[in-house]
Amino acid sequence: MWLVLRPEHKIHLSQHAFAQAGIPSVSLALQTILPKDDIANQVHQVNFTLTNKVIFTSKIAAQLALPFMPDLASRTYVYAIGKTTFQTLAQWTYQYPFWCNNHQLMMPSAHQQTSEGLLALPSLHDVAGQQIVIIKGQGGRETLRDTLTQRGAIVSECVVYERMTLRTPISSQSWHPTDITGIIVTSNEQLQLAFDVYPHSWLNELKWIVVSPRLGNYAAELGIPKPLISVSQGADDAALITHITQLME
Repeated sequence: MWLVLRPEHKIHLSQHAFAQAGIPSVSLALQTILPKDDIANQVHQVNFTLTNKVIFTSKIAAQLALPFMPDLASRTYVYAIGKTTFQTLAQWTYQYPFWCNNHQLMMPSAHQQTSEGLLALPSLHDVAGQQIVIIKGQGGRETLRDTLTQRGAIVSECVVYERMTLRTPISSQSWHPTDITGIIVTSNEQLQLAFDVYPHSWLNELKWIVVSPRLGNYAAELGIPKPLISVSQGADDAALITHITQLME
C-alpha cells in the first residue's frame, strides 16, 4: 500500500483517484492550508501595470488570488506550475476573458511540471530587467525565485496562504506502518515533516516516489537509499498513478 502525503484539502481527492485506478493507498495530511487574512491587500500591493510575468505556483494560490486581481496589461505573460493550476487559470479566463487580454497561458512540459520545468521554458531565460510576480504560499519555491533573480529579473512574491503543521496527522482511512510499502511526497516540506513525525528507520526502508530530482536529492540527504527513490513526471494524481503503474510492470 502507498502512503500519499498531501495537504489536508487534497487527501480525499487523491484517495478517490488512486482507488479508481485500483492502486491500494492511504492519503495522509501532515499540513493544512490557511488563507491569509489580508489576501486582497497582498494582491493590491502588487503593481500589475508594470508586471511582465505572473507565475502561479499552485491551484490554491490561483483560487485565492484571482478574485482580487485586475486585468493584466497586454504584454504580461501568465504561467502555471502544474496541470491543475493551469486548469484553474483556464477556467477563470473562460469566465473573464479580458483579465489577461486573451494571452496564451503557459506551463512546463507534461514530464516536468516543477519549478525546474518552468524555468526551462524559453520565455523565462532572457528576463533581465523584467518585473516578475510569483503568487504562492508562505515559504518554498526558493529555486524559482533565486534562479529568476540570478537571470536579472526583479522578482516579488505575493503570499496568499500559509501552511500549518497539524498536531495530529489526518488520514483518509485507518492504516498501520506494516501496511505501507512506499511513500509519495511532492515537496521538501512534506518530506521533512514525515521525518519529524515518524521513525527514520521505518522511513528509510520504504520505496519513495518524488516529483523532481531536487526532491530526490533531498530525500537521499535525509538517509533514504537512492535505489529506493524514483522520480515521477508530475505531481498531480494522474502522473503519480501513471508512474506507479509503470513501476508495477
